[in-house]
Amino acid sequence: MSGVSAESPKVAVLFEVKPKTEGKDEYLKLAAALKVELAKMPGFIRVERFASLNEEGKLLSLSVWENEEAAAAWRNQINHRGSQKKGHDALFERYHISVASIIREYTQDDRKEAPADSNRFFGIK
Repeated sequence: MSGVSAESPKVAVLFEVKPKTEGKDEYLKLAAALKVELAKMPGFIRVERFASLNEEGKLLSLSVWENEEAAAAWRNQINHRGSQKKGHDALFERYHISVASIIREYTQDDRKEAPADSNRFFGIK
């Protein structure tokens, strides 16, 4: 096995945001409210939020989708669009969005897509 999925690649959306000091609480409230709707979206897999260890106040939201079409549907969801506008206009100091194809996924226990050299290194056949 080549270690790469033959299916349409899953998509990861990385949303890096530095809210304005006075906008952080409102941003987090908006994000919490949207999380309920996010979970209902077809093609949604998971989302997590992280705080930067290097830059105070900077956050990362990582969402994973079955495909790019599912991520695009969320991007265009009406309540999400309203929150995007509010963030852009009033809450964010800056943001950066990256959309990436996931070419391989594996865990300690599920090694089907792990590179062969990695499996050999750990003595996994």
